[in-house]
Amino acid sequence: MKYVIAGYGHFGKIALKRLASAFGGASFMVIDPKGFDQTDLGHSTVTAIKGDAVSVLCDAPELNDTDVILPMVPFHLAAAYLLARRPSARGTALPDSVAAAAPNPFRLNESTLACSRADFLCPDDCPAGDQCTVTGQPRDEPLYAFLARLVVPGFQVHVQRSYQLLPGVGGYPLGELREFTRRIHAGASIIATACTCHGILTAIEVR
Repeated sequence: MKYVIAGYGHFGKIALKRLASAFGGASFMVIDPKGFDQTDLGHSTVTAIKGDAVSVLCDAPELNDTDVILPMVPFHLAAAYLLARRPSARGTALPDSVAAAAPNPFRLNESTLACSRADFLCPDDCPAGDQCTVTGQPRDEPLYAFLARLVVPGFQVHVQRSYQLLPGVGGYPLGELREFTRRIHAGASIIATACTCHGILTAIEVR
């Protein structure tokens, strides 16, 4: 099993540093289109790949179902992966009712919006416990569970849960992403990725 960090910007660097510190004997793969200064990676068990994260996840034969994907790219990785694997799929307009139901929604484009339980900037080392580390208030229903209950006429709703690995660092097994993609049938769907408090949703149509 290896940790696959998709995107090596600010948060990708944080993720690698924390994971390497906590799991020193683990293997890591870092993917970024801009390339790397190998010395900047700072860990001997890191494989650095210059390229598009979606293409690598689709095509790299060395990746296994147990490998954990950490999405650190500036787009919805699960939706982009699905679109790449399903040539008959395309983005479609996300209904306004979804934005009305989602907490603190922020539209990224016609098909995609981000949302969050928080209306403030969260610390990047949040442990995602039973209480919010900023407000001290009990956390509501996890966002991944809330989104899974959404009923959107004309759309199936599918949620990929992001699991916390360390404070401020989360991801999901590649096997779950592959199975998630196989569950999407013809018609309109809303693809969501969410952890306890934060999520991103994309509307797609499969012909």
